[in-house]
Amino acid sequence: MKMKVSLWNVLSIAVALVLGCAVTSNAFMVKVDEDTWADFAVRGQLSYHNFDKRSNDSADPDAIDYHQNYFELTEAEFYVKGQINDSIQFFTQWECVYIPLNIDGTKVTGDNAYKKDRAYMKETGVNLLFAPEFKVRFGRIRIPVSRYHQRSDYGKIIPTDYFHRYDVHGVFTGNLSNTHLDVKKTALNIREPGVVLFGDFFDGMLRYHTGLFNQPNDDNHYKNLRYTARLAFTPTMLGFKPESSLKGTRKDSYLGKKDILTIGAGYSKEEIWEDLDNEMYAVDAFFEKKYGSIVPNLGFGYIEAKETHRIDNKPQDSAFWFVQGQLLYDEVVGFGKPSIGAKFERMESDKAWDNKDVRSDRVSVALNYFLKGYNVMISLCVDNVNYKDGAEDYLEANNKEDSITDYSLFFQFKF
Repeated sequence: MKMKVSLWNVLSIAVALVLGCAVTSNAFMVKVDEDTWADFAVRGQLSYHNFDKRSNDSADPDAIDYHQNYFELTEAEFYVKGQINDSIQFFTQWECVYIPLNIDGTKVTGDNAYKKDRAYMKETGVNLLFAPEFKVRFGRIRIPVSRYHQRSDYGKIIPTDYFHRYDVHGVFTGNLSNTHLDVKKTALNIREPGVVLFGDFFDGMLRYHTGLFNQPNDDNHYKNLRYTARLAFTPTMLGFKPESSLKGTRKDSYLGKKDILTIGAGYSKEEIWEDLDNEMYAVDAFFEKKYGSIVPNLGFGYIEAKETHRIDNKPQDSAFWFVQGQLLYDEVVGFGKPSIGAKFERMESDKAWDNKDVRSDRVSVALNYFLKGYNVMISLCVDNVNYKDGAEDYLEANNKEDSITDYSLFFQFKF
């Protein structure tokens, strides 16, 4: 007998669980003295998905040709941050991921079955604060190239927003034949072991990052290092506040707590397989300002990635860009504060299939409900992805759907 799960039942379960967390959603802090403390937190994210049709191939035993319903624990984390004294800070983040299905709807098997429920160190680092203008961060940390690389996993306005999960058919993440195209590993890889020098000038009006990181995609096996640099500007003279965090992340929204305007630019260079000199150029902007009870938010980012793959022995490029926004009503309605967020993003790579450019467009909309900020939130999300040009031809040749719309109910907590 097949059990049906109604959306109303799922919403009821979600509200009950999240309200149970809302009573005790503050992290646990151990404070030795004014200069020595540690803040402990447990964080979790759970999604209910209604997957759209993925394949037209009825002869394929692994094809999923119906709407699939399932729960997915996308992240469960143990997180600690703190400082030893006013010159030395630290953080560590450990995660366990449980994903029973691949994003194409098939079961997780083989090596991926082992990875689906393993615990691993996600980020760990130390900050040495010599002066506001000169600080050092080292460890397995964020690569400061663009805002996309810096954004917080627990501070999004589109909770389902992770590129590698919505390249449904792996067009840009290794499935195309005769190419090493994998923008998740190259252009959109956000963490590596390395060291970053960073600091602020003019009370945060200007912020810089420059760093050296491993090159995991280099065929020479870590012979060279990846170079990165980023510069961000905030017009503090207009009342906007600079962004900062202990481990270098940035949120998609500060939920009306402070007015933000940040304009950034970044650069990165590394050698990847087949002797490609992969260079990235990034620009981005972020705006959020409170007007009474209304908090509008708007963000934009563009990444030009040179030499991400090779076609007919010629280097080819890729590009990724997005625009997103949110409208928050900063008053309690029922138990929390509601908002609506939307995002459009495009990924394209040159001549990656049959000498045609491959491209995907994704549109996402989320109805968010913040019971206690990002510490306790519920979201109802719709994600639509359309593959076009060479990507559409590739999927048609393999009996795969080129237009997919998924629905998700998402909630997260932090204790």
